[in-house]
Amino acid sequence: MKKYIYSLFAVLLATATMTSCTEEEGSVPGNDAQPNVVMYAYTAKKPYNEDNDVTLRLAFNNKVEAAYYLAEKASEKDAKLSSMGEEGYMDYVVSNGTKIADVASDADLTVTDMYGKYAITVVAVNGNKKAIAATEFTGLEWEDVVTGTYYFGVRTDVTGESSACTMQVCTTDNTLYRLKDVFGAGTAMKFQLMPDYVGKDADGTYTYFRIPAVETPFTYGSHGNVSVRDIGYWQGSEAWITANGYESGMYENYNCFFCIQYFVSAGNLGYDYEFFVPDAE
Repeated sequence: MKKYIYSLFAVLLATATMTSCTEEEGSVPGNDAQPNVVMYAYTAKKPYNEDNDVTLRLAFNNKVEAAYYLAEKASEKDAKLSSMGEEGYMDYVVSNGTKIADVASDADLTVTDMYGKYAITVVAVNGNKKAIAATEFTGLEWEDVVTGTYYFGVRTDVTGESSACTMQVCTTDNTLYRLKDVFGAGTAMKFQLMPDYVGKDADGTYTYFRIPAVETPFTYGSHGNVSVRDIGYWQGSEAWITANGYESGMYENYNCFFCIQYFVSAGNLGYDYEFFVPDAE
């Protein structure tokens, strides 16, 4: 086999008298007349599964008395919005969603076990006043392609010699693959095919792929967990891979070669080729 990602800007529009003042929405930071919520989405960190879980940070203003969230298939939300309208759907989230415990400050929550395209909606409430925030998340689903053995080569002192694992393809992206359980049960290493980049050698035709960084359960001394990635991610350049002959590729029979770097937060642990070999039929 071949070797080879407010400055404070407030326009104070206030009419003051000796006996009264008027609260204008948005005129004084933190003192809006209406409830408001802003949602930020982040990659879920371990022990969560980033393929199917997402972490949200919710920022509430001081008019929010209660808030609720609901995660459902995006198609189901679209159907409800079509029949109920936005006001009706907000009422639906309040009645059927999960109440968020603390709205006095920013709230973090992780929504789990989403497979396919999901819509996540948060409704903030103050009496009969409501505000809505929403995001979408596509949870990855996988299908088995072939079982086989992964042969380690860079740091066998850390990883061992080999591991039985299963090659899978993403059901929503037929260029995205992973090796399930490659670093042990419950682990995976993803790689993204590059269909426009094809090579050929004595073993046949192969398609290049990229390997984004992934943390393994292996540790190295006092440096914590070991991570792996392809050489291009290490060097910060996709072009650097082919220019210097450090490709990773998959043959038509699913044999793969991985030009991979091992590293910890303190730096490089080495790089070389590793291989996936499918089980014989």
